[in-house]
Amino acid sequence: MKIINIKFRKTKKVYPFMINDTENYKKGDYVLVDTIRGEQIGIVLGIALNKENSEQDDLKIREVKRKLSSREVQKLMELDKKADDAYFKCKKIVKELLPEMNLVIGEYTFDESKLIFYFTANNRLDFRELVKEVNRTFKKRVEFYQIKTNDEGRILSAFGKYGREIYW
Repeated sequence: MKIINIKFRKTKKVYPFMINDTENYKKGDYVLVDTIRGEQIGIVLGIALNKENSEQDDLKIREVKRKLSSREVQKLMELDKKADDAYFKCKKIVKELLPEMNLVIGEYTFDESKLIFYFTANNRLDFRELVKEVNRTFKKRVEFYQIKTNDEGRILSAFGKYGREIYW
């Protein structure tokens, strides 16, 4: 069994996934993976390990579904534009209803069934009214995930000493 590291495009988090040996994956390939939040797209960073099937770890590693075609990569670019538009619409709604929420980024799942927004806040928020309004606006399932402020830096490509990108 081969395990590769995959970085998610928006959150920039890296997770291990299993691959079968029939397809060749190389660094920079876009792949479709099944996650808790639905089908999402990741970018191959490289092979992490080559492991024999001798023992099953307690860690449940999911399998990569497939590589994306060039047409699907094009669709991905369109989805990003659509998510950016949704982000700005949602930002206006947030500004009116919950000014203490800092909306960081928005993304669609690959099948466009869900719209996910990531936000930061200093305190717990009651955003039931916000969810109702956002669902009315987008007519789609919308989820909000609170992230840490240092995750915000990673998502927004923060830079450290000498202009180098910071990786967490």
